[in-house]
Amino acid sequence: MNRIRLRSVLLTLLFLALAVIWLVPVLWMIDTAFKPTAFIFTRPPSWWSPEWTLGHFREALQSWPFGRWLWNSLVVATGATILTLLLSIPAAYSFARLAWRGRNLLFFVMVASMLIPWQVNSIPLYFMMNSFDLLNTRIGLILPITAMPIGVFLLRQFFVNIPRELEEAAQLDGASSFGILTRVILPMSLPALGALGIYVFIFTWNEFFWSVIALTRQEMFTIPIGLKALQGAYDIQYGLLMAAAAFTSLPVLIIYLILQRRIITGITMASTEIK
Repeated sequence: MNRIRLRSVLLTLLFLALAVIWLVPVLWMIDTAFKPTAFIFTRPPSWWSPEWTLGHFREALQSWPFGRWLWNSLVVATGATILTLLLSIPAAYSFARLAWRGRNLLFFVMVASMLIPWQVNSIPLYFMMNSFDLLNTRIGLILPITAMPIGVFLLRQFFVNIPRELEEAAQLDGASSFGILTRVILPMSLPALGALGIYVFIFTWNEFFWSVIALTRQEMFTIPIGLKALQGAYDIQYGLLMAAAAFTSLPVLIIYLILQRRIITGITMASTEIK
C-alpha cells in the first residue's frame, strides 16, 4: 500500500512539474505584455516590474487592424469546423456502415493521403485557388482545411464500434439509413463530434503555412499572419507582440474552459476507439 501511495505522490509531483514547465512561457508572455518597453530587457530578468502599462494592448487595437484579424480568424475557424462536421459525418457513416463497391480501397487511399505533408499540397492548391479566384478570401482558407481526411477517419473509427444491434432495432422500426444516422448514431457520438470540432477549430485558429501563402491583403489576415506582420523588418516590439499574443489566446482558452469536460471525454473515447 505504501508503494502505491508513493507512486501516486511521485506521479502527482511529476504532472505538477510538467504543468509548471508548460505555464512558465505563458506567464512570461502575459508579464511581458504588461511591462513598459524599458523594463522588458532588464538584467537580470525579473517577473515583477516597478511599472505596468496597457499601452501595448492599446497600440495593438488602435494602430493595427487587430479586431479585423480576430474576426477573420473567428469566421474561418468556425466555418471550417461546421463544414468539416457536416461533410465528415455522412462520409464516415458511409465508410462505417454502408456496403458499396470499392469502399475499403477508397478508405485506404484516404488514410494514405494523411501521410502526405500539408506543405506538399501548397503549390497545386495555390494554382487551384487562383483559378477559382479564391485567394485573399475566407472561403479560400476554409475549403483546404475542410478537405483534410482526419475528420472522416476519426468519426469512421468511432461509428464502427457502435453496436449494430441498435441499428438493426431501428431498421425493424422502419428507419432509413438517414434516420439511423440522425436518431441513433449521432446522439451516441456527441463526445467524438465535440472532440473533432475542437481539434479542427484550434488547428484552423493556429494555421499559418497555407494562410501566409493565400493571403496578401492586410485586411484579410488571420491572427497568425497578423502576429507575423507585427514583427518589424528591422526590430521586434516584444511588448506589442506579447500583448497581441495574449489577447489572441483568450478565445481558445474560453472555449476550453467552457467545454473542458466534453473535450477530455471526447479525446479519451476517440483514442480508445482508434486503438
